[in-house]
Amino acid sequence: MRSRLLPVILCLLLYGAAPAETKSDPVSYQLTAEMAEGALTGLKVQVRFRANTTGITNFGWGDGWAGERKLWQWARNFHVAGATSVQQIGDGHWRIVAPSGRDLTASYRIISAYDHDPTVEDSEQPKPVIRPDWFYVVGNALFAFPDGREAAPAKFDWAGAPGIGFASDLEHMAGSSRAPLRSGTVSDILESIVIGGKNLQTFPAADGSGVRVATLGQFSFEPEQLAHLARQVIAAERDFWKSDHGAPFLVTVAPIAGSPGSMSFGGTGRGDGFALWIDQRVPLDRMKWLLAHEYFHAWNPDRLGTMSEDRTSRLADFWFSEGFTDYYARALMVRAGLISPADFIAQWNEALAAYAASPVRNSSNDEMVLNFWNDEEIQKIPYQRGALLAAMWNARLLSDTKGRANLDVILHEQFLANRLPKGRAVEQFASLARRHGLNIASDHQRYLVRGETITLATNTFGPCATVISERRPIFSRGFDANASALAGNIVTGVDPHLPAYAAGLRNGMKIISHLEGEPDNSLTPYALLIEDRGKQRVIKYLPQGSGEVSIQQVKLHPTADKACPLSLSGVNRPSSIAP
Repeated sequence: MRSRLLPVILCLLLYGAAPAETKSDPVSYQLTAEMAEGALTGLKVQVRFRANTTGITNFGWGDGWAGERKLWQWARNFHVAGATSVQQIGDGHWRIVAPSGRDLTASYRIISAYDHDPTVEDSEQPKPVIRPDWFYVVGNALFAFPDGREAAPAKFDWAGAPGIGFASDLEHMAGSSRAPLRSGTVSDILESIVIGGKNLQTFPAADGSGVRVATLGQFSFEPEQLAHLARQVIAAERDFWKSDHGAPFLVTVAPIAGSPGSMSFGGTGRGDGFALWIDQRVPLDRMKWLLAHEYFHAWNPDRLGTMSEDRTSRLADFWFSEGFTDYYARALMVRAGLISPADFIAQWNEALAAYAASPVRNSSNDEMVLNFWNDEEIQKIPYQRGALLAAMWNARLLSDTKGRANLDVILHEQFLANRLPKGRAVEQFASLARRHGLNIASDHQRYLVRGETITLATNTFGPCATVISERRPIFSRGFDANASALAGNIVTGVDPHLPAYAAGLRNGMKIISHLEGEPDNSLTPYALLIEDRGKQRVIKYLPQGSGEVSIQQVKLHPTADKACPLSLSGVNRPSSIAP
């Protein structure tokens, strides 16, 4: 051992320590569409960077994103130009040996996770979609990077392909011949979205908002309507935070094929953009909440403090990052007049009904974290709990401070505080809340750690509405909706003791379309157009199961006036609430 260390020590004494590895050298990315006989077959990525001063540079994909731990699995033909040697050291990771500071170029291609257009049953955000005419990929799955360079400056170029349109929030960064709209790092490369195709429609930021919109496919609305709505929602939230006016932002929309028995739409924030996956039948009105939720993530949580890098701890704090975002998606839309007070109440009643009907409502936080990525019902819990707690705490603040403070005040203070070195978002929220007399520790233990049922006070939404409690029959479609969808919309698992069976629904029938009915609402008739032995007919029934459930609902007062959008959304005395 001594004979091995001595030459190294002598080298350090004679020549000094090796220079620290520079993290300031830019990492440059180039993306190219691969084509064969006019069809897209893959995406080629080139990454240019300098070798570490140690002579060894590790390179690969991140540990995971959105529940997917194998982000590297769609990469093929990995190669590094300029390296002395390249050794694979694990799935999606390589050790590159090259002289200090040498220019290296890593290249690989990404293939599609699908051999068909994604549907509401199988579309997942981390998976690359590369179809013959279009593509849609998140940066986490598309881009690998040199280890330890996440904070290094980055550049991006789209090399183009004949007849293929392209849009990405990476266009906001510098390219080889493009001036940047903002600075960018390797972390921004990873937190990105790319979209392209033969029929891509783009709507540039021509109104001073900085907001671009890019869509693929046909929907129940015109793309121009979506672009207009997106700018309205974004303007309302920028006004709330009093920041980002005119900042570059990209909204991307890709289609997913619908199912007769279900409708789906979703999205994810991408830093200075967000990515939407939309069932082609979704009406434009349903898009308002999704746009409002996703854009609020431009502030929550990243600009309200840090979230834990540990996956378990991060999930445990989703009540703040996701639940508070749900709360404000509704609140800011009604304040801005994008939805009516009646629509606001309807959205809350749907959320309250879903919470009451949840079979995992009382799961502890530990159980939620353990099963989050494996159970769709569990995934809803932090969203539901966080929104309910936001409404509860907002009402308590307004009451205890006689209208001098509300949840807005705390979040605005938190936003301003995090222009300085950031603190932990959840801890900072709790600390700022205490300054205004709201101690959340007891509620955190009861409702989050232990999973007790959250019950809203009757006056939670101010003088324009009342929260009531009632009992109603348990919601049940009367058949297994998930199994039916997996079976190609063939009815499966009909319960012979429930109204669906009494109305004539039988196993083996094919669902053509869902005509009526609301999720978790057992009082609204449910109607299906089915095909049975070559003939079509409508089966209609009340979606009620055995037993009853206690549920809270919000009732709008008949005397509701023009001040109601503010009071419903948590501002009872707007003149006394600080900006």
